[in-house]
Amino acid sequence: MPDHDSRGLESPARADASPPDYPPKDGRRAWIELTAFQRDCLEAVARRERDGKRCYPSGITWTLERRYPTVSRARLEPNLRALVGRDLLAERDDSDDRVTAYRLTGAGRALLIQRAERLAVLCDLRHD
Repeated sequence: MPDHDSRGLESPARADASPPDYPPKDGRRAWIELTAFQRDCLEAVARRERDGKRCYPSGITWTLERRYPTVSRARLEPNLRALVGRDLLAERDDSDDRVTAYRLTGAGRALLIQRAERLAVLCDLRHD
């Protein structure tokens, strides 16, 4: 018996062709391309900003350790740099501090808001 079981599915005209609706235009791609830890870093920075706290790596670590048993500097810093590279975080301009502080960019805040809105709709807390 043949293994071919396409069940009416059409393959793209070219092997490297993407579906017509990819990449999504609403920020979903940016969200799914982040690791779970990077998403949690964004959330930790947002939470610290909301609470009026500085977003130094040590403070971000403290916030993350409410969810993770331990967060090493070796794990945190490359992920923060990756978020800066994606323009979701920016380094705060503090000339008198030797430690880098971070802040959400407009794109980072928009990504978190989009995610929160999608979850609210999914949980019937808000309708489209």
